[in-house]
Amino acid sequence: MKVQELVEQLKQYEPDHELIVAYWDKETIEGYTEDLTMTPDQWSEVVFEYEDGEYYWQSLAAEDFVDLANKVVGA
Repeated sequence: MKVQELVEQLKQYEPDHELIVAYWDKETIEGYTEDLTMTPDQWSEVVFEYEDGEYYWQSLAAEDFVDLANKVVGA
């Protein structure tokens, strides 16, 4: 996702609205290992491949969020 696309999505919220946000950039991913360096084109491919499977990650995260919410409300 391009930053400008994310900014557009975020505009639908009021400035004091609380969100849970997760994102990774090229430098962060490269920093997870000592010898990984990607070209911008390679990073674009990583983003494309990830976005193709993003629903899976979101569904796993949703389970965690529901568990946390239930813990907080005492359910």
